[in-house]
Amino acid sequence: MFFRKDVFNSKPSELETLSTSSAAENTDTQASSDKRPVYIVGNNALTCYLAAKLTDAGHNVIIISDKENNISLSTNGISLKEDSSLKLSRYKFNTSFWIKDDPKLILLTADAGQINPFLAALSKEKVGTTPVLCFTPLKDINYLEAMIGGNVFRAFFDGYLQQNDQQIFLFGRTPQIKICKNINWEKEKPFADILDNLNLNISFETDVAMCYWEFFAPYAVGSLLSSLYNKNLFEITKDKTLRDQIPILLNEISEIAAAEGIKLNTEELIKKLYAAPMNYRFPLQEEINSGGYGEAHLISSVLMNAARSAKIRFMDSQINKILKQIYNLILV
Repeated sequence: MFFRKDVFNSKPSELETLSTSSAAENTDTQASSDKRPVYIVGNNALTCYLAAKLTDAGHNVIIISDKENNISLSTNGISLKEDSSLKLSRYKFNTSFWIKDDPKLILLTADAGQINPFLAALSKEKVGTTPVLCFTPLKDINYLEAMIGGNVFRAFFDGYLQQNDQQIFLFGRTPQIKICKNINWEKEKPFADILDNLNLNISFETDVAMCYWEFFAPYAVGSLLSSLYNKNLFEITKDKTLRDQIPILLNEISEIAAAEGIKLNTEELIKKLYAAPMNYRFPLQEEINSGGYGEAHLISSVLMNAARSAKIRFMDSQINKILKQIYNLILV
């Protein structure tokens, strides 16, 4: 889930004519006859991006967010620009503070450090048997299942999003989404045609742990290095001294993952990091500039807890040294 809030200076004069979409007005003929809403819970670029894609496919989308974001999304809306298209599309969304109507799908897209307040909008009674896709990159979702029920599916977004106020920009290729099956998969057939016509590369996987570490390892390495040196990953890969740290950090994470029976292909992960778009910067770098710490806490807690369970000495690792330097930057 590579997305962030950042500055993007678009040049509308160089784009095709703007197209406008609205969750309330969309009349796409591909829409399912099931008009129950799809609720998306969060307040970041991924929230808006998935809302736009589901709106384009004709679904009734409702975003659950904080007060300020709800007002902005329903009145000002957002614009979406993708590298694969010259068209700049505009959207306005229906918003809410909680689940009001019977949903056909719920997407959790909130940042890891902000998910708990949003969970207040999701009760077991309202969620019921509705499938819930969790894009929030938590290592353990047991407590989510205890709060909202057991029909939660892990989902991983592999794409490069950034946001500046009402502008959403997607760098690079079409994103890939991996959805992990749970024990109810074969019995419930939970998604039917809901995810059709989104123009996204979606795959369904069975190995949750593998999906998590394949997502988390490059995300953590890219976040740490770009934040420490205040350079985007593209710049880091062009500097031999800096890029030589990439395999060192990936190997340390691979050792931790191996303790859970996961064998990561570090060569493929290195290629993935080298393929990061030129202008993309990771969310942690933006947080350091604003004094936040949510992303740093997510990365450190996942690695420290996993290393402790595996009886791996994390304190002497290069990753831990970088984390200490990053926390010092945050505290300055």
